[in-house]
Amino acid sequence: MSPILDPNREFINKWEMYKLLLCHSINNVQIPDTQLFSRESLSSMLIQYPLLYIKPIDSWGGKDISTFQQDGNSYIWTIQGQEAIILHDFNEIYHQIQQFYQDKSTIIQRGIPTVRFKDQPFDIRSHLYKEMNGSWVYAGDLIRIGGKGSIVSNIEISNGSVKPTHEVISTVFPTSNHTFSTEKLKTVSMEICQMLDQYHFFTEVGIDFGLDHLGNLWIIEVNTDDTQGAPDPYLFSLLPDQSSFNQIIDHKAKIYEKWMRHMVDSFEADKKEKRQEPN
Repeated sequence: MSPILDPNREFINKWEMYKLLLCHSINNVQIPDTQLFSRESLSSMLIQYPLLYIKPIDSWGGKDISTFQQDGNSYIWTIQGQEAIILHDFNEIYHQIQQFYQDKSTIIQRGIPTVRFKDQPFDIRSHLYKEMNGSWVYAGDLIRIGGKGSIVSNIEISNGSVKPTHEVISTVFPTSNHTFSTEKLKTVSMEICQMLDQYHFFTEVGIDFGLDHLGNLWIIEVNTDDTQGAPDPYLFSLLPDQSSFNQIIDHKAKIYEKWMRHMVDSFEADKKEKRQEPN
């Protein structure tokens, strides 16, 4: 199965990425059940799961993400940053959701049964970059904590914060009775990047993981560089330890210099070849 690579942004959208992850069966990570948005899929998934996330397949930064759940006879729909809409008629609330996402291809994803940090949502962001020889380097990881009342962990849209991974892990798992480890996080992240190499030449990847109450990893998002930008390394500048941030920035500068040198050398070689062509 070959994923559809967007010809303009040169990225793999959320729906294609989900199918790709299922196909490759990455070890030691859970993939939340995901379906394309429709009345039927919304109704059936609501029966299976207590919380659903609705996302445009090409969105980033937490934009236009919403949650949907049922509480007794009430249906609760919450758009990030807005007050919840509560209705008692499924058809009516489905119509409102459909109108909101009407011009966007959209997915429904089961809510991951995640542990929270001081009653706030959080995820783990791992950041990797590619060397000129094609190998991947694990630059580091951190925790993104959503702001008060947020349904996402993106710190810009939720006015959230970042913390070192070990600090949050030691708080949410005060004992060793969990399965999380940094080595597992690194291994899974590297496997995902190597999988992506089979489909496109990406140079930076930022992966967002959720953690359940046993410490198991769940994939939330796989973010890659594309024509509109790349996963934000400046999150790492907000940590007390600047080493990961400095490593990423230094790498970007070196890669840019190498690519510029390569382009100049190619240009000079092309000029030389043309001068040697017979008239």
